[in-house]
Amino acid sequence: MSSEKQLIVRLKRGQSSAVRQWFTLYHDRMLRYVRNKVGDPQDGEELVQETFLNALRQLPLFRGDASLWTWMIAIARHEIADYYRKRYAKKALHTVPLLDALLTKPLDDTSEISQLVTTCLARMQAHSAELLRLKYIDKKRVTEIAGVFGKTVKAIESELFRAREEFRIVYSQVLVESMM
Repeated sequence: MSSEKQLIVRLKRGQSSAVRQWFTLYHDRMLRYVRNKVGDPQDGEELVQETFLNALRQLPLFRGDASLWTWMIAIARHEIADYYRKRYAKKALHTVPLLDALLTKPLDDTSEISQLVTTCLARMQAHSAELLRLKYIDKKRVTEIAGVFGKTVKAIESELFRAREEFRIVYSQVLVESMM
């Protein structure tokens, strides 16, 4: 049996020495990988910790079809994708005009922000939600959006105005519901 397979068996048994060995073996390499993807050293360290925790939680599901490193990279990729989804959701939330008037409590938790934006967009009319995604998340210019929909710039500006109004209303409702 290979040393990696032995390590996996020991990890699945919950041996603390195996966890320490596993962490020592993969931590620095994983940190380099994640930091290359996110840039921020502090965020990178947090994502590595989340990767290890999720790997431990999911270890009983590990079948050994791939190497332990490959499997951990797949988990890290999911963590990185979540990181960017939350980051862009927060950015989108803060770029919607008049947002400050809607905020009644500070939103420090990016997962909360991401959930609020996702909920709001899901409750909106599909066209309005798509317009806001293109404008505020994908950072498309109004002229680009007009080209996508085959409409004039003025028509898209008008639709964006209505979409922002719809977002404000839905956001207020979602925020009230979340406080109950």
